[in-house]
Amino acid sequence: MTLKLGIIGAGGIGQVHLQAAADNSETVSVTWIADVNAESSEKAAKKFNIPNHAGDPQELIDSSDVDAVIVAVPNKFHAPLAKAVLAAGKDVLIEKPMAMNTAQCQEVIDLAQDRILQIGLVHRYSSVATTAKQFIEAGRLGDIYHAKTNIYRRRGIPGLGGWFTTKDVSGGGPLIDLGVHIMDLAMFLMGDLKPVRVSGKVYANFTKDMKNYLYENMWAGPPRLDGTCDVEDSAHALIRFEHGVTMEVNATWAGNFPEGSLPNIIGVFGNKGGATFQIGGDRVQIATEEDGHNVDIEPLLRKTNPFTEQMRVFAHNVKTRTQPHANGEAGKRVQSLIDAIYQSSELDREVEL
Repeated sequence: MTLKLGIIGAGGIGQVHLQAAADNSETVSVTWIADVNAESSEKAAKKFNIPNHAGDPQELIDSSDVDAVIVAVPNKFHAPLAKAVLAAGKDVLIEKPMAMNTAQCQEVIDLAQDRILQIGLVHRYSSVATTAKQFIEAGRLGDIYHAKTNIYRRRGIPGLGGWFTTKDVSGGGPLIDLGVHIMDLAMFLMGDLKPVRVSGKVYANFTKDMKNYLYENMWAGPPRLDGTCDVEDSAHALIRFEHGVTMEVNATWAGNFPEGSLPNIIGVFGNKGGATFQIGGDRVQIATEEDGHNVDIEPLLRKTNPFTEQMRVFAHNVKTRTQPHANGEAGKRVQSLIDAIYQSSELDREVEL
């Protein structure tokens, strides 16, 4: 069975999903592309040889030539479009974040019922993450008590003045854009732990003065200095889980530190060993003990493209009716942390979940 796939959103991330579908051409066929910018959908259709394109996503959703849909649009529209897809009886993969808040996540989950609902928590499918997960599940780290998650950019505010920096459309800055990945990935590795308390702070030191913002390059650009920038540029938090487990979170779009001096790293620490790797990296390091010695282990990786692998898994899940591990509950759990960090920052105190 070839999955007949529709993709809503012909922008940057939509193009990534189109390429991932092309990489899985034996099992996936993109039959529709839709974007509110009709010109963009037409260009994408020509580039990837897609038979149908539209400026109205509802045309794609209503088509009988679509089995499942990927929602790859600005954050504000994730939940509404996902709900429309589910209401039409189709399976859906929603780009991260799942929604703008936890309540919206629950609305999508309630509507999904027996449909396949997968969230684009793509780093779960990376070689480094799957390798670290195997060592953890084999018991090589023992009882995990702490995780460290960092994703730093020195001058990486995306599309300054556009939808990324407009809170009404994006929901926030680097916390909801980048932090969602590292928090979800750490929780995926640690297991199904319940978060109980959050202490966090977000800052807007660079985004508040757009005209004087110094940068070397800008993705999702160019900058629109007459646009809006009302989101944070850095976020930091300590999250407490049940059983005394903790997690540090650091996510920035901008900060005054030498490029590369603060690695984009995930570290998971247990009483028998620890696993560390860089986001997007190609090495997993396991620190443990063997035969009276401290030992570092660096396994050889089965290298994969995480977006290609995510697409393969989505197609498999739709075909076999297998619910994904990156499901709606996973999306809601990380969204609850995002909501709590913003709340903690506003109240200037720790909050309970």
